[in-house]
Amino acid sequence: MLRIILVVGAIGWLCAEPVSAAAQYAQYPPPPAQPPPGYYPPPQPAPPPCGAVTPTPLRGAARGAAGGAAIGAIAGDAGKGAAIGATVGGIGSAARRGSARSAGACY
Repeated sequence: MLRIILVVGAIGWLCAEPVSAAAQYAQYPPPPAQPPPGYYPPPQPAPPPCGAVTPTPLRGAARGAAGGAAIGAIAGDAGKGAAIGATVGGIGSAARRGSARSAGACY
């Protein structure tokens, strides 16, 4: 008799468990509430100025000149290395600023 009660109880427990799990996992959150008519979201803040986002081309040129002078000193002509580094650094910094401006990261 005890065996029959255990078997029936186990079958009932196995059959009832998926039902409660299905009810639990089948519920989704309600959809978000619609804003009232005439409501507009607040405006987006203005982007920061480009000077706060990217360095100036002169700063890029100075950095490039310093690095170029160091590499040029190793190679034997520091002046030529500084000139090449300043050119590359200035152009790179100007390109970086232009792409940030066109992407809307700054004004």
